[in-house]
Amino acid sequence: MRAVRYDRYGPPDVLHVTDVPDPAPGPGEVKLRVRAASLNPIDGKARAGHLRWAPMFRGPPRGTGCDVAGEIVAVGSGASPRHMGERVFGALSPMVRDGAFAEFAVIPAGSLAAIPDGVDFASAAALPVAGGTAWQALADRVRLAPGQRVLITGAAGGVGHFAVQVARHLGAHVVGVCSAANADFVCGLGAAEVVDYSRDDFTRREDRFDVVFDAACASTFGAARQVLTETGYYINTAGSFGAAMSTAVGGVRARFTSRQRAIAFVLKTGGATWQRLAELARDGVLRPHIERTISLDEAADAQRAMETGHSRGKVVVVP
Repeated sequence: MRAVRYDRYGPPDVLHVTDVPDPAPGPGEVKLRVRAASLNPIDGKARAGHLRWAPMFRGPPRGTGCDVAGEIVAVGSGASPRHMGERVFGALSPMVRDGAFAEFAVIPAGSLAAIPDGVDFASAAALPVAGGTAWQALADRVRLAPGQRVLITGAAGGVGHFAVQVARHLGAHVVGVCSAANADFVCGLGAAEVVDYSRDDFTRREDRFDVVFDAACASTFGAARQVLTETGYYINTAGSFGAAMSTAVGGVRARFTSRQRAIAFVLKTGGATWQRLAELARDGVLRPHIERTISLDEAADAQRAMETGHSRGKVVVVP
């Protein structure tokens, strides 16, 4: 099969498409014919070597890509209740050596969910990491309530565009931070107001927010707490080790000095999470915006573009 691989850590240039043996499912696993996979920042971080010291991380040579959607073409022993031909989606662990940017992928059956009728493969592949992060952070972690005010950085991006939809669904007043070029797009998702980050610093606003969701890792707790309410939450998606540590340290200090909270958010993955996203997509609560679909051969250029930080919605690979 054809797959995107890299033999050493480095920039997107190290990615290449090559032929590798088809994977075979082991006990509790299924083999998917990959119909779509989507890009996430974690893919580039793994490729660049930022995860090399993480426990269980398998270094090069390796594949890339986590989010995946496809149909089951082989079932390992004990992989029930999955079945041949079923349309499913989920996410491969970034720690494993084989990635989703390939013609076939093997994944634990329990880490998948069925794709609802009316949801195509590309939309399903766009959901797991970005959609899961937005929902768990806002709905589960801080329990955003109707009438509360939330500010979202990177509001046009992968996580951000889902976060705007989640916050609006939960009845919050949403302010999105994005470029002027994306203002109409973010308002169309449900934001009541947008802040052009090239012209205005949201940390200097006079109004206050119950939640600042820093989906773009564009700020810090120290800066954002100026616009938080007395019991407000700052959530950082832990886009880098430095951001995660800074937020964690700020969170510890805040517990002794105020009622504000800082959270370095980490997604809880698994079949139950994807099943919830499937229901939200089926009901029209989450509508993935697919900026473009690309081939395996275009994955390096797509990762390069993602690292500029100017993406809108999701980019989907169609093998």
